[in-house]
Amino acid sequence: MDTPMTHTPLVLLGGAHVHLPDHLERIAESGSRIAHVHDRDAERRDRLCADLGARPLAALQDVAQTGAAGAVVCSETSHHEADISAALAAGLPVFSEKPLAGSGGAALRLAQQAEESGVLLHTGYFFRTIPALRKARGWIRDGRLGRITAARMRFAHDGGYADWLDLDCWMTDPTLACYGGFVDEAVHAIDALQWMLGAAVDGHAVTANALGWPVDDHGSAVLRFCNGATGVVEAGWTDARMRLELDIVGETAAISLHDGQMALTPRSADSAAERHDLAKLDAGTGILPYLAALHGTERAGLVPPADAARVNTLLDRLGLRLN
Repeated sequence: MDTPMTHTPLVLLGGAHVHLPDHLERIAESGSRIAHVHDRDAERRDRLCADLGARPLAALQDVAQTGAAGAVVCSETSHHEADISAALAAGLPVFSEKPLAGSGGAALRLAQQAEESGVLLHTGYFFRTIPALRKARGWIRDGRLGRITAARMRFAHDGGYADWLDLDCWMTDPTLACYGGFVDEAVHAIDALQWMLGAAVDGHAVTANALGWPVDDHGSAVLRFCNGATGVVEAGWTDARMRLELDIVGETAAISLHDGQMALTPRSADSAAERHDLAKLDAGTGILPYLAALHGTERAGLVPPADAARVNTLLDRLGLRLN
């Protein structure tokens, strides 16, 4: 990223999301800063203000008076529509944590508002910033695999059993989270597969609960894409370790990503034609395209609002919305 102007003020709308510390680190590195904080939890708002040297924003409708150059939305998913809509109405470019909203209808409304206003709205689907996955998409677009027939992606971790993810929070409250633990991770795979292969037109999902929270914590979905390819997405909080795996099969070659190594292998070949290492996964990179756009530099990895809304509409079609 080119050297940006320093101290660009941003308003933080909600501090609930687990990846907020990652985003704050990237914001500071970019030369931006959080100048105002709005949060429905006043104690959390005041704590963030103290930590960040920011001012509290008591009323969401006053966001236009903050003098901010953009808005970062890390509130509970159920509040995304109100928070994003208020920022867009104020003309503020928005970064939102995923999913874009708590329902397909809300996500479509936000995408339409962003399109009609011409204001930037980017969702943190960070897989689009991963060099290996960008390379895989390039292979597909260049025709290296021929017609795609099948795909599988697994993105899961052990957070439900490990001590690094506290689930005694809004993430396991159906009214605030809107979706469960399967969706929490699956949205990244769904967005990535649609980015690579085109829209998924139908499918079905099966979820389960191993941990006893009021929401599911893992599951699988079977999808059919507009080009006729089939797809499988596996995700959740109950794996034995953090895993990102990918298999895409075409008529002339296949892509496989396992144990941190990605390979492009022509059909019937004894060895891969190309190999690439998978960099360490970092959800904080999801905000980088937004910060770059805010500072007028390279925008690679931006998620069009319609693409983000397409994830939500598919989730609802699969029956995964909880309320």
